[in-house]
Amino acid sequence: MMAIRSPASEEGMHGSKKAASSSTSMRRSKTEFPVKLYAMLELADNIPVFARAVTWLPHGRAFRVLDEDTFMEEVVPVFFNQTKIRSFNRQLHLWGFHRIGRGNEKVWFNDNFLRGVPASMEHLVRTKIKGNIVGSIDDGKIPNFDALPSLPICDKHPSDVLNEMEKAILKIHSSSIAH
Repeated sequence: MMAIRSPASEEGMHGSKKAASSSTSMRRSKTEFPVKLYAMLELADNIPVFARAVTWLPHGRAFRVLDEDTFMEEVVPVFFNQTKIRSFNRQLHLWGFHRIGRGNEKVWFNDNFLRGVPASMEHLVRTKIKGNIVGSIDDGKIPNFDALPSLPICDKHPSDVLNEMEKAILKIHSSSIAH
């Protein structure tokens, strides 16, 4: 499998957050979750173990966790410092994602998280934590995906996707400092 360095793995290599470089600290900004999530989904088609665990839906407006165990054991540790699906789901809720479906169906969408349109993530806002967040299935907010045109599939090399995501993190971080 292709080795991917992430801030999560760098922290472990250095032993503490203090030893991490300033660029790693910058990547720890509040915007990192959606950018890493986007990179993970764009890379999923090119890495077989990822593709078995998570994928964009064909229309590109939502994604599905196909195999929760593989997702949490093989995919999530590459991008995030989370070990429990509940923690991952909580982050999705904090970033305004909505779960579609019932029971074991793990499909998530956000109007500002679209395949092939990474600039749409600039409109994502993380909710401040104010006590317990109760996850819900928002049937009233689910768009009719079948009535919408499909979004483009990423045809870039995985390293190009990661480079673009790094630039997006820096851009979002610099604009949040300016405000």
